[in-house]
Amino acid sequence: MSQLILNGEHYPVENNQLLSTTNRAFLYGDGIFETIKLQNKNLLFWDDHYNRMINGAKALFLDCSKLSKDELKASIIKLAEENSLATARIRIQLWRSPGGLFTPADNSVQYLINATEFTTAPSVKRSCFFFEEVPLAYSYISRYKTCNALPYILASIKRKELEADEMILFNTDGFVSESTSSNIFWLKGETLCTPSLETGCIEGIVRKQILSYAKQHHIKVVEGQYFKEDLLHADFVFCTNTAGISQLACIEGKQFKEKNALYDLLISDYSKDILNNA
Repeated sequence: MSQLILNGEHYPVENNQLLSTTNRAFLYGDGIFETIKLQNKNLLFWDDHYNRMINGAKALFLDCSKLSKDELKASIIKLAEENSLATARIRIQLWRSPGGLFTPADNSVQYLINATEFTTAPSVKRSCFFFEEVPLAYSYISRYKTCNALPYILASIKRKELEADEMILFNTDGFVSESTSSNIFWLKGETLCTPSLETGCIEGIVRKQILSYAKQHHIKVVEGQYFKEDLLHADFVFCTNTAGISQLACIEGKQFKEKNALYDLLISDYSKDILNNA
């Protein structure tokens, strides 16, 4: 029977009585989460994930002082073993302890850890459209994965209606921000472009690796604010998240090149990093 961890204790996944109606993540979206790939008893880019999670918790004034980094890592690895998963999708969710209405009574943190089957992102997404109905907004917490994911949910519903592979979201100023669950990049000539964090996009962990690889190879990188026309004039487009890296072959009917030497170089570095961390 599959297990999960709630506040340090192990429970069967099938237990439907674990979360109270006073849960602030349920009532107010008052929390954050991380999604991590576990491979061969190792959490890939664990330091980056943990630091983003803790920084996000601090931004929400959550007290994580009793959440030990090493103990958390050990418990996640043990959970994956109990669930017989050599490769797993790990989701850690933190939320504020119950009490209060909009003004919390207690800033201490509670948490839930799930370990499930890992699904790798497709290498190519053939059909992609723009989603402008619900824009994202920049703030000092927009870079973190908060429990309010409504724009991404609504964009994903639209994606399903269109039978598409991906949707691209904008911010309130009309700039390209990200896709439904991943950061977006494109190559224009010898330059790697990606929306800046000021567009309201998530500060992705794989995004961080790609930017680092590009700089190591002296590839020009521009993090900026771009309109859809800038993206549609790109040579090559791809998106990144914990599940992997996918080329976007077609956006709103515009076909893009399916081969790019700089992209192959970046993907090669990412693959080596995955192997070295495994």
